[in-house]
Amino acid sequence: MNMRKIICLLPLLTFWQPVHADKPAWEKEAPESVADLLAIQKQVQQVLPKCMAATVTLQMGGSSGSGVVVSKEGLVLTAGHVSGKPGREVKIILADGRELKGKALGMNGDTDSGLVQITDPPKDLPIVQYDKSEKELPDVGQWCIAVGNPGGLDKDRGVVVRVGRVISAKSDTIRTDCMLLGGDSGGPLFNFNGVVIGIHSRISSRPDNNMHVSMPAFQADWKALNDSKALGKRAGRGRPSPTRTWLGVYTEDHDKGALVLEVREDSPALKAGVKKDDIIQKINDIEIKSARSLTDEVRKFKPETKVRITVLRAGKEKVIEVDLEQR
Repeated sequence: MNMRKIICLLPLLTFWQPVHADKPAWEKEAPESVADLLAIQKQVQQVLPKCMAATVTLQMGGSSGSGVVVSKEGLVLTAGHVSGKPGREVKIILADGRELKGKALGMNGDTDSGLVQITDPPKDLPIVQYDKSEKELPDVGQWCIAVGNPGGLDKDRGVVVRVGRVISAKSDTIRTDCMLLGGDSGGPLFNFNGVVIGIHSRISSRPDNNMHVSMPAFQADWKALNDSKALGKRAGRGRPSPTRTWLGVYTEDHDKGALVLEVREDSPALKAGVKKDDIIQKINDIEIKSARSLTDEVRKFKPETKVRITVLRAGKEKVIEVDLEQR
């Protein structure tokens, strides 16, 4: 019986052709052969040298994070919680070990986007391109490359590379299965052409729950984040953060509102009782339809304003009063 089944299948296998034979292996829904896996490996190896060279370590006091250089003028994309307060002095360490001086520019605490300016960039500064799209997000299932310096720069080890796929891409946040570690925060997420599509933001112990700031989130605040000329004119005071009012939650889009992925420590949301997995549906009587709309609505309120947050928790609506604060 088994032999008969095998014989019957042979003609079908003989005439079977891959549906995506004309696509690069990394653009297919899944690898179809060993040749596809080797093609994926080869593509990663081709783009990596440039990606690794532009990935830097950022040191501020006793803390360390990662970043990526995206312009010859010395602009570094990183996470807002890495760059910190605008005007803060930052040491930038290149992959080849050179140490440069820099200052934090703007940061957005809600999306966790941040920029750093190298104050005297060398002529041979390695850079990479970044996605300047205001709306376009990577496709779910798209292959990606996460690069960073977990634990700080290690000259013997070099930067650490992980290859994975996009699990979700919604508004401000990209979620991947690229495992991240402490010190990776602020590092770049690349597509297979070596273009930055995200910046590492939240690190999870779960391998499928690593969060990255999307490039549209950077573009939404680009003018406020990037102001190196104003930084120089104000004698290093830096540009103030575009975020004035703080709720203190990380969220992603949900068909019923904004799903809370994390409640920040010592935040207004935590103090009021907002919990992970709550779905925020309203602020006062304003309907929340996405993570971005939540951020936009919070910004409209002044600090120290009391608002009513309507959440869906375990299928039941709950109204929570929150005292918004200054970020």
